[in-house]
Amino acid sequence: MLNGKNILIIGARAGGYGASIARAAVAAGARVLGTSLTPDDSREAAFFGELNVELIDVPLRYNFDKKNRVFDELAGIEAWLRAHDVNRLDAIIHTVAGGFPRQPSVMKAVADILKGKYTFKDLATAVKRNVYYVNAGSFEDTIEHLAALTHDDTQFVGLTYRGDLPYFISPTKKYLEKIAVRLAGKGKRTLVAALPEAWTQSSQFFTGIELAILDNYRKRLAGRQCRVEDIAPSFSLMERSLAELDGFQALLESLQTFFQEKWVDIDDSMDSARLYSIVMELFSKLRDQGTFPILRRAVETISDFVRDASGAILIRELIAAGRYDSGDVRQVLYSDFVENQPIRKAKPRPEQPVPPVVVKRNWQVFEKDEIRKTLNMYGENFIFLDRVVMEFAEEVNGTIGFGRFTVPPPEESPIMKDHFVGMPLFGGHLQMEAVAQFGTFMILKLAKDRKSVPILTATEFPDLNTMAPPGETLTMMGCMIITGKRSLRLEAFIENRFARSKGIIRGLMVGERVVRKMMMSFHSEGDE
Repeated sequence: MLNGKNILIIGARAGGYGASIARAAVAAGARVLGTSLTPDDSREAAFFGELNVELIDVPLRYNFDKKNRVFDELAGIEAWLRAHDVNRLDAIIHTVAGGFPRQPSVMKAVADILKGKYTFKDLATAVKRNVYYVNAGSFEDTIEHLAALTHDDTQFVGLTYRGDLPYFISPTKKYLEKIAVRLAGKGKRTLVAALPEAWTQSSQFFTGIELAILDNYRKRLAGRQCRVEDIAPSFSLMERSLAELDGFQALLESLQTFFQEKWVDIDDSMDSARLYSIVMELFSKLRDQGTFPILRRAVETISDFVRDASGAILIRELIAAGRYDSGDVRQVLYSDFVENQPIRKAKPRPEQPVPPVVVKRNWQVFEKDEIRKTLNMYGENFIFLDRVVMEFAEEVNGTIGFGRFTVPPPEESPIMKDHFVGMPLFGGHLQMEAVAQFGTFMILKLAKDRKSVPILTATEFPDLNTMAPPGETLTMMGCMIITGKRSLRLEAFIENRFARSKGIIRGLMVGERVVRKMMMSFHSEGDE
């Protein structure tokens, strides 16, 4: 089918869709080349060798904040390809997903999202930006920077997900689909392939992925005869492996009631916290019964088949036969593995109606000098704000502001010199103080009564437990809620590159005389 064709796989990894697509392309006669994060790793070389895929020895790691490095790596890949007599690419298949920095604070935030405590929007801005880039924006950059090796008929394929589980990074895949449509309008043969649920490094971010795989198997594959010639051997292998898995049939029968009563209402709009509760309750029960390992082995076996079958269909129907229109999202379903049928277009994603809103904001920017004058109750070394941008309007309730502070080195800050000695860190309690100063600055700029001062009464930042080293820039955003002098509330977040923490700062306005009386209580009788 693909004899004489050159296909580049971006991100072919063991246990992922990229590897299965590469294997199918090789079987179809193509010359297949692949990228890796770590091409110098001997294990990568062995893995690519098993696939009969040529490993490009230029590492490719997408990173929004290091785009120039990414572009240099893509230029290096082009040079490598030309040096190996590849002067034309017939398809580029982008299989990369993820983009989460492997920082403890990021992994904790991801875990909290899977539990339904937070949403994707609650991640630090820099983290979200990079996830969007890895999952979507890098597709466009790859096409642009390898343009010298492509031609009018080159196929550009990205992977997405359209299933029944709430996939919290689905906004990034929606963006990928929009990029594909836009590039199609510029004459590029773009395609986004929506592949079904299978266990991969990316799908670990689906709560309940194991159950979705097992449910699809029991409803659409179990007991069926595969009529798809190139998939039938791997289908038979899967069925034999499951038949030989001790306890699998009994497990499947024991889960019938669960699937019929609790799993039947699961869809991609379901509340994540409820889904997490349902899944964890079942998993706890299976662990107590000792059957959870059977579930995991069955899921791995089914996933191996699903990935390989999906790769075969993508190569046969979409790459070789070209049965799609540029900009399409084509969806492979479990039922496609047993019946010869066209790969249909995915249903359009529902658009959230956005009512037209006209907001006129008068923004003002305050630099360090103005911050010092306004927060004159603090000494130079205890001001944790470098810049504030805030709005001004007749209605002060709901005022929005942004703050920024870059953690100084210990040579410039006695606080950092002593916290900690030899290991300077701007801890969570200091970050909370920074947010409080941010709120104080906003109130002082909004207050009409210049004889009143804001007093902090409470802070509520339950997850502010990250440390910021010197040079780290902290960003704050807050909305000031004022229901009276006795009730001030700043709903805010503070974030660094890897973590965002949301919380509330509470306070009230009191007169200067009250403050002086409060301070008098700290003086002994002899002080006067």
